[in-house]
Amino acid sequence: MIKKIYRVRRICTYLTMIFFILTGCKSVSVLPSKTPIKNIKIKELGSEISKAKLNYKNIRSRIKTEYDDGKRKQQIILNLRMIDKKAIWISATMLIPIGKLLMTPDKISFYEKFQRTFYEGELTFIKEFFNIDFGFNDLQNILLGYPIINITENKWKRISHPKFYVLNSSGKAKDFTQTLFFDPSNFLLMEQRFFLRSLNQNMTIKYNYFQKVDGKNIPKLIEFVVPYDSGYRKLVLEYTRVDFPKELNLPFSIPDGYKPLNFIEK
Repeated sequence: MIKKIYRVRRICTYLTMIFFILTGCKSVSVLPSKTPIKNIKIKELGSEISKAKLNYKNIRSRIKTEYDDGKRKQQIILNLRMIDKKAIWISATMLIPIGKLLMTPDKISFYEKFQRTFYEGELTFIKEFFNIDFGFNDLQNILLGYPIINITENKWKRISHPKFYVLNSSGKAKDFTQTLFFDPSNFLLMEQRFFLRSLNQNMTIKYNYFQKVDGKNIPKLIEFVVPYDSGYRKLVLEYTRVDFPKELNLPFSIPDGYKPLNFIEK
């Protein structure tokens, strides 16, 4: 009888040890909080940030835009349609239609009606003209409130901050350095700052707040700020209507008689 009791105790001890070993091997979950947790590993934080990313097939939105360079303000209405990883379609109006854009992972096409001009070509013209490696996925991420640089595939350094999780790119990814600010209560991106090495220029994108649409987090206001001379240039996007249709049409054709643009000639 004593041997049986001893055997049972030994089995229970082994099971307890196995339980602690297994639970100890699991990654620590970063729980939402009002203030940042001090001793959180960047890998664990990146995992939670990735979970907050929007899962969608098609998205459609009406966007009110305002451009302000400190001297004048201009408003344009954009109709945005996106098919995840496949296409970005934008139609712009100022009381009347003024232009359209269609962008895919390897091509961009657009035209504008004021000067009756158009462009069709590969996305490489962006890098050749601005010396910045910027592409389809980058624009898609900006419009949906995601970092341009992948959190889980790059090296980061955490910067202490009382209100946000702040990460700074420590590797040599792309042609710029990036600083990211995340809300500790939901892991959503609040701000991303860039320093463009080739242009010696800073740019800030602020996501002032998000809205819930069908249970999904979508930016409500996005603010782009670029220093310019002694002032700034600012572009604000306000998402006034958002839905997730099952199917999307992306009508695009360049009108007859329009002149081609050449961005490579500086």
